[in-house]
Amino acid sequence: MWISAIANRLAERRFLIGQAAAIGLTTILYIVAFPPFDYPEAGFLMLTPFLLWLRFKPSYRQVAWTGLAVGWIAWFFLIIWLRHVTWIGTILLSGIVGTHFMLWCLGTSWLSRRLSGKGPWLGLPYAIGAAALWVVVEHIRGWIFTGFPWLPLSASQWSRPIMLQSATFFGAWGISFSLVLLNVGIATYGVRIVEYARVKSKTFCPEFYFSLIVFVSLTFLQTRHIKGQDREPLFRAAAMQPAIPQNEKWDPSMSQSVLTRIERNTLRLAPMKPDVIFWPEATLPYPIKGDRAMRAWVERIATQANAPIFAGALVAESEEVWKNGVYLIRPKWGMYPKYYTKRHLVPFGEYIPLRNLWPWIDKIVPIEGDLYPGEDTALLSLSMEGRTVQVGSLICYEDVFPGLARRSTLDGAALLFVATNSAWYGKSAASFQHMAHSVLRAVENRRVVYRVGNDGWSGWIDEYGNVRDELLDEKGQIWFSGGTTWEIDRDKRWKGRETFYTLHGDWFVVVSWGVLLAIALFAGFYKPRDTIF
Repeated sequence: MWISAIANRLAERRFLIGQAAAIGLTTILYIVAFPPFDYPEAGFLMLTPFLLWLRFKPSYRQVAWTGLAVGWIAWFFLIIWLRHVTWIGTILLSGIVGTHFMLWCLGTSWLSRRLSGKGPWLGLPYAIGAAALWVVVEHIRGWIFTGFPWLPLSASQWSRPIMLQSATFFGAWGISFSLVLLNVGIATYGVRIVEYARVKSKTFCPEFYFSLIVFVSLTFLQTRHIKGQDREPLFRAAAMQPAIPQNEKWDPSMSQSVLTRIERNTLRLAPMKPDVIFWPEATLPYPIKGDRAMRAWVERIATQANAPIFAGALVAESEEVWKNGVYLIRPKWGMYPKYYTKRHLVPFGEYIPLRNLWPWIDKIVPIEGDLYPGEDTALLSLSMEGRTVQVGSLICYEDVFPGLARRSTLDGAALLFVATNSAWYGKSAASFQHMAHSVLRAVENRRVVYRVGNDGWSGWIDEYGNVRDELLDEKGQIWFSGGTTWEIDRDKRWKGRETFYTLHGDWFVVVSWGVLLAIALFAGFYKPRDTIF
């Protein structure tokens, strides 16, 4: 009798139990799908608990609160590394990104009410609409308020190159689309199995089979692109990682110590005979352009090392105009006349948006002056014996924006160099999460990506998303001061060629907007009869 009483009580509370399970399981799967946990298969099921809970037909208010709770909690733990800069910013930013997830939950709930369970074939536009809505929400997150496209769902698959190859055609958007579609298909099939166990009703589940067809087509059937590679040496590249603490980098009393460390680490690489040496973002305590002494110092280092140096450093174009840049310093010849300057600055990190409207913000965000953005790709020509390689630079946060890497590739970049400074975020998951975006950019454009961090992840990624080498100490850690040299090669099949995505950009986002609009109109005007499954 007591068993029956417990069963009845659970049945009475099944909605709350389902809601708690949706919040708990979706949040956990959301978090562990990304670094540092790196269980990419969690992305296959991440949304399933929430989608199953929608079968209880919760109100839109309940959906909104559930979606916000999942999004806010998950993103708080995903970007908790931001606490090294600001706790308030961590809480607010995770809430803002969580709101985007809430919007997807509300839209999917509406589609579910209008289409799911209304007929055997109406689940198909529901599944496609939910996946298209995810792409649309990710796209909005990438540009609203200057954009925060950090960790799209596609980034959960960074360690599974077989999952990424369709990005050459669809961009990373297609990977996110297929993962959401698979989640919907699995959830719908789960409902069918339960209903069959209850009423022995055999019902076709087109959304499940369609999601499998799309998933297999965009993953396993793309392995043909990986086969038959014809690789050729590109150059021998050295990575210099100084691991300068953030509180020392801009301290004038520590400038000599910083320069000594940079010089020591760089000259230790010279006996390895690199063709080129790469330094991370804002390596030097003073600008190279605008400070003659600093320019002379770095030109001396390049000559002593007998190798050109790609140096991240500030640019002082005038007393008022400062930028974040990457220079090419050549032995004997000195600084290359052209230099790259960062095109997409970090709000409240490198400048304060609309500073004149809130002068009091200086008390909260201690930025003495705003940096200015660059305007073009400014490819740097690395000349070696018998060949010249055009290098497209991206500074730190820029590699999370697919359009910037695409533009550099369109302008002729044969290799993408990412100079970054992860010391802001301590020894945290930020370095690995950031690197995951470089993997996506490499596959989208079929270009080698070479990354060097001040104190974070340094290494290189081939055109197919494989991490070929990474800088590790004797304990297997990435956070240390040192450097090494790697032989960089490339697939000759992509020499001088662009991918479909590189040529046509975010066309799949436009298609997703169109598909979503069409399905929303159909769902809004079509009035099917309720069908019990």
